[in-house]
Amino acid sequence: MYKDNSYISSNQVVEIFDVLNGNIEYVLLRNINNELPDRLKETKDIDILVNSHYKSNLITLLKKEKWLQIIHPWDFGDNFNFLYSMDEFLMFRKGKINLDVCFQLCCRSLNAGEWFPLDESIQKSVFTNKRKKCKNDFITYRLSYEDELIHLITRCIFDKKIFNDGYIERIQSLLGKIDMNLVSKKLEKIFFKFTPFLIQLLLYEEYSQIRNNYITFKEY
Repeated sequence: MYKDNSYISSNQVVEIFDVLNGNIEYVLLRNINNELPDRLKETKDIDILVNSHYKSNLITLLKKEKWLQIIHPWDFGDNFNFLYSMDEFLMFRKGKINLDVCFQLCCRSLNAGEWFPLDESIQKSVFTNKRKKCKNDFITYRLSYEDELIHLITRCIFDKKIFNDGYIERIQSLLGKIDMNLVSKKLEKIFFKFTPFLIQLLLYEEYSQIRNNYITFKEY
């Protein structure tokens, strides 16, 4: 077990994305609390979404770079039940770094916890609207602000079942950067008639009420 104050070298983190950039179409899914590249704990994974057309290229590239493909830690019981022909998650390890890879923007069903992809229009937007972020020598591709907001909201409601402080802080930041009309249209693909209520709760910072209000909503 790693100590909480043990961090991955920032040079190692930068090196990972140097390998990906120009070779693989990807986006970094999350960087909550700005952990990358300087404050990534040894207990945390790096989460990326890769265009599924690059799946075999990714495996070949990482193997060449001495990454070991390992069994995903969620690969047991009902945790690895994927719907609608979704690609399974992959996990790679090099030294003390874990790279967690998915191939569709997705979340878990409220039924039996199955994984399902978000609407196809959102999948297309992920790579059409990705943005390049440069911080000194740390270069990554990120979700657009709108798609990142949608990802964090769905992750909190369906996967984490709670909005924690790090996610709330990032969501609040994103709300000041997005086109709400554009986001609303995308959210309607997921939350349907609950969407205006969801937006209102976000704007009024009523995060503790969002999940319960959604799962008890009956006006579809």
